[in-house]
Amino acid sequence: MRKLLTIIACAMVFTSSFAQTGIVRGSKFDFDSKTEQAPQVLLKDNYNHYLCSFTNTVGMLASHKITVRKFDQKNQLVDTFTQDFSLNAFTLHNVHGTYEVDNNRIVTFVESYYGKEKKSEIFKYVFDKTTGKFTSEILATYPILSNIKSGSLSVSKSENSRYLSLVYQKYNTKKEPEESECILLDAKTLNVIFKKTVSFQDEFYTSEKIVTNTGKIVFLRTPRSYKGTNYLTVIDANGQEDKNFEESTKIHKPLAVSINDQDYLIAFNYRTKGIRRGDFGNIMFYDITQGKVLSNNEIDGFNSVKDIEQVNFRYSFMQNNEIHVFVEGKYKEGTKPSVDFPNNPAFTDPRFVFGPANLLVFGYDGVLKQNTKLLLENKNNEADFYHSFGVVNIKGEYFVNTGVYYKNNSHYYGFYKLDANNKYAATNLNLSYDLIRDYPFKSVNQIVYYNIDKNQILLASVFGDSQMSLVSVPMN
Repeated sequence: MRKLLTIIACAMVFTSSFAQTGIVRGSKFDFDSKTEQAPQVLLKDNYNHYLCSFTNTVGMLASHKITVRKFDQKNQLVDTFTQDFSLNAFTLHNVHGTYEVDNNRIVTFVESYYGKEKKSEIFKYVFDKTTGKFTSEILATYPILSNIKSGSLSVSKSENSRYLSLVYQKYNTKKEPEESECILLDAKTLNVIFKKTVSFQDEFYTSEKIVTNTGKIVFLRTPRSYKGTNYLTVIDANGQEDKNFEESTKIHKPLAVSINDQDYLIAFNYRTKGIRRGDFGNIMFYDITQGKVLSNNEIDGFNSVKDIEQVNFRYSFMQNNEIHVFVEGKYKEGTKPSVDFPNNPAFTDPRFVFGPANLLVFGYDGVLKQNTKLLLENKNNEADFYHSFGVVNIKGEYFVNTGVYYKNNSHYYGFYKLDANNKYAATNLNLSYDLIRDYPFKSVNQIVYYNIDKNQILLASVFGDSQMSLVSVPMN
């Protein structure tokens, strides 16, 4: 009898110890990481969360669909919802992102165009978790000349999540005026705030379109000449206004931020005069209202990277009377098998990876106060599916996820906190072998979400090319 009680007690202690880890790992589910794009977790509450992605492939095994997967509190797959947007075999599509509308709905914008009928249609597909159904609506239809001469759509969401802008730029030759149709939506209702046609007749072209926190649509106008200077056109319901930069300045895609009700842009840039030492040696802080550069800061860490293509703005936060921006580079590193000819070694595509990654801290005067390089130990950062990091802001503290990696024949999890000086502090996750027992896998670093009620972090990993798993880990 005493022996039996001892066995029961030991079993209870073991069970309790395992349960105290609090790690809730869901079963693997089918997920094709080669074809599914832009995975993100949305519509989160204490009972369910939804993983959203889209597939848009061509050829013999063409697939055009939006996929929404529902999970329970234990990260078990409950249901899968799909929306096909193929229309017909001759239709081409561009998917322009999925965005959370409210606690129950998400929207995906798709540009569908077909040369035979000489038209392009802009669709919005809305998924409602209360019904488990998709609805679709054509927002606009535009004539096109052919599939090649079809124009293009740009979609942007403001940093405060209040506005969505859709800009359809019609096809034009260099000698023809450039014309675009602008639609501004309320991001919480999807109602149209204004529609406006914008046209230009100068020797520039529009390279970027973004929306600000006050609902203004900003066009970045780029000269066709190498030595020219960008300018901006700011569009609202009342009209449009041009804003200039200093002479001989070229800027990359800007980030729109705001201080109170004033709009500003943050943008990497370079001077076209003099000796050129790379495209990412300066970052400016620009006052849109005044049309003035408040500060153009020299910045280290990106021009030294060989074959760097972009520096992307990933996250921005306002706190402590500062603007904190997390950025991530993208550079070319070798080649990989061609997507169109995967079995022919004579054909290859360039291989791009993400990194380096930095946290930039600006004062309200636009001066760059800090440039902190993030620790990226994990090298599984091939663009565009795997980002090099993800970030959550928990009560003003940043936690950075850079995934699982090998070091000295041991597993390490690159999840760490930044201290008060935004330097590496320490991990704050209760991790165990249970989390990494199925190695090898790749961490989907950008999927990292915090549940404040449960004090848990949600993470994701893929296994091979065809499976994924979600796991919740308690904070210490």
